[in-house]
Amino acid sequence: MKSPTKAFSLIELLVVIAIIAILAAILFPVFAQAKAAAQGTTCLSNQRQIGIGLTMYMADSDETCFFFGHAVDPSRANATAPMGAARENRWWNQIMPYTKNNGGVLVCPSDTGRKPHATEDGQSGRPLVPRSYVANRAAENLPLSAVENPSQVVVVTEKEGVYDDSWFEPPKNLYSKSVGQPAVLAMDRHRGGANAMFFDGHVQRLSRGAWTQDPCGLPWSGVNLMRQFPLPSTPGRPDRTPWHANCPN
Repeated sequence: MKSPTKAFSLIELLVVIAIIAILAAILFPVFAQAKAAAQGTTCLSNQRQIGIGLTMYMADSDETCFFFGHAVDPSRANATAPMGAARENRWWNQIMPYTKNNGGVLVCPSDTGRKPHATEDGQSGRPLVPRSYVANRAAENLPLSAVENPSQVVVVTEKEGVYDDSWFEPPKNLYSKSVGQPAVLAMDRHRGGANAMFFDGHVQRLSRGAWTQDPCGLPWSGVNLMRQFPLPSTPGRPDRTPWHANCPN
């Protein structure tokens, strides 16, 4: 004769549900942290590939960093006229032939915006090139020999996903563009910091505190390089300046 099957009582079911809820509350944040850490590692790896590409590019370019391509503002490479905003003049397209993963290295998995440049927005037949990173204009077209501390000057770092900026201009872009808007740099993306690639090719996370402890963002921003090797001004446009009231020239 079979013994009757004993069913769970309501109280026992509630206890089991409560235990599962407690475990979920404990484990879900752990899983989220592990995912964020993995995304941060991928981001660092991508920037390391960009750093390798930059090193190889510079080896073929008299040890000089990529130039600033813009439709209005001139570059150190040509102070008399803008280099132009064509796709081939984008800093990432200058070094992309030297990387393994092509456009894939331009995206941080933690960046939900990944806003591309207008020439690569996937509209009207244009290619779609999502991008999470910006280059430091303080570094543009400088030879490595001009940089006294290459391990302390950022060349590429992360931008806020709402912006399509190709470059960040220190010190101006360390601060909000306008009231209620974030700064260009994504200084809180990875545990209160942003990943960065330096002139010597190494990569590391810089905390918001590291970026902002000095009003000019020194030493990481390279503002001293801008004072030593000034960026050419835009004729007739005194408003187009990289300087900020908190860090004047």
